[in-house]
Amino acid sequence: MKPMSEEQQFLLAQSMSMMDAIYDERAAMLWNEEDGDRESHSTRASAHYAVGLLMRGGPGDRERACEVLHRVMDMQFDDPEEIYYGTFRTSPEAKVPPKGHFPWKSFGPGFSYYLTSTLERIADKLSGELAAVAGRDKVQSAFESAAASILPPVWASYDPNWREFIACAFAIILEHFESYLPEAVVSRMDLAMERAVIGSVERRLSDAIPMNTNIELMHLFICDYFGHRLHRAEWIAHADSFAEQFRKSFSEFGTFAEFNSSTYYGVDLTVLGFIRNYGQSSEVRRMGSEVESGLWDNIGLFYHAGLENLCGPYSRGYEMEMTAHSSLGVFLYLALGESCKHLTGVNCETSHDPLIALAGVNVPSHIVSALRSFGGERLVRKQYRELCERDDPQANSHLCTATAWLGEHLMIGAMWGSRNTSGQLHPATMHWQSEDGERYSMRMVRRETGGQWSKHMRGIVTNAEAENDKLSIQVEFTTDKLIELVFEISGSAPFAAEITGRRWRLPGLTLHVTAEAPQPIVDAAGDRLEIIYTYLPASENEQMRFVLERVLASESAP
Repeated sequence: MKPMSEEQQFLLAQSMSMMDAIYDERAAMLWNEEDGDRESHSTRASAHYAVGLLMRGGPGDRERACEVLHRVMDMQFDDPEEIYYGTFRTSPEAKVPPKGHFPWKSFGPGFSYYLTSTLERIADKLSGELAAVAGRDKVQSAFESAAASILPPVWASYDPNWREFIACAFAIILEHFESYLPEAVVSRMDLAMERAVIGSVERRLSDAIPMNTNIELMHLFICDYFGHRLHRAEWIAHADSFAEQFRKSFSEFGTFAEFNSSTYYGVDLTVLGFIRNYGQSSEVRRMGSEVESGLWDNIGLFYHAGLENLCGPYSRGYEMEMTAHSSLGVFLYLALGESCKHLTGVNCETSHDPLIALAGVNVPSHIVSALRSFGGERLVRKQYRELCERDDPQANSHLCTATAWLGEHLMIGAMWGSRNTSGQLHPATMHWQSEDGERYSMRMVRRETGGQWSKHMRGIVTNAEAENDKLSIQVEFTTDKLIELVFEISGSAPFAAEITGRRWRLPGLTLHVTAEAPQPIVDAAGDRLEIIYTYLPASENEQMRFVLERVLASESAP
């Protein structure tokens, strides 16, 4: 391994300090860093910890890494007939998914969509018919529980993506540290990787569970890397063919389905760095080089150096701030140095930092200035083809248009054309900074009453457009569920706001609001404010429309 730069050393030291503190010696695994009560461990983070231990190479680190690697491999599913073959339990505390009831290899491509949608319709019908007897929620929960005991529900009983994540970590370990490891560990790792890649290829070819972009890139990398390592010509040919498909798809608009997401861009850049450094095939490296450069072009368009954030809209995302649930700030630090060190604060992605330090960064020279300083007001328009992972595989990729307006202290993001059911889609967003330097954000989300915004939900379509100081939104409802449409406003500290029907006075921003919608309910709690519009099923109003326009200081008087 080459000598590390000051930035790489900092990332390794910071992440290892975090991971050392949550290491459970008895389990030889990390506690789940998102689990404050330490009730479960994290298989993926433990694999990342093994990478960091070997990079640090201190007293006892190699021995601990071997213990961790063995424990991670204990978590692998090894029945080749199951849909989860080769992936890993997310933690030793996770339930083992049911087996022996699901001959998934005998079904055609895309069967997962039809199975899932059929179960959803049965649950809806059953809960509706028995609602008066037992309560709709209880009936639906009982049905879902019964189905999950027979058919292994993806994401609930297993995570297919752990194949690719852990395989990437293992590839890096074998590339740099094979000679430091006992032969028994290396042999067991190679066997685990054979299972993982077989399962990953079967998943891809069957389209049983669609792959989002970051998983597609990891899939390409591990097929290429382990195909050459384990002398599997069919994996090498698969990687080359799929790399060319991916490259052509990306070149249509210079974008991919995982569009404008600070969370997943961090993973994408990590894997593209692996391909740049460790890719074996010229076809795979060619694809990686073109996509990595194009991804930085997209980041340069949507990144606001003054607000230190990626402007919306987001095809997938958890948080509005780039420093939360994201590694993108880590890449900016590697690219720009000390001036961006504050963007590397510890978050739930920090266990990836040893891998990122090895992947490095390769920002095109023409993008660097856009990352260093705000280049002036601009309106951005960009198209991409989305992936609706829970839709009909014959019609799950729609052409979407993102618009973003970036001003000196305000930026607005909007999405038109998406039909994605995922709650991670953020089709209407704002970020701004007040005169005292505090930063705020707003996003529009939807949820069932009493539910969570992040869940998949059918029957709600949002189209939005951004202009100079203006955000226009229209929402269509075709669902029989009680829905709350929520404008969620967050700040860096508790704040006061004045919300009326036509004007929202927020710290640092006043908006004139035109709303074709029911009267809202305003709910404030600490540093978060919700403006809630409720959709009532079977009502005559199946649409809501909003226009939010910034009121300039000279116009802000009542």
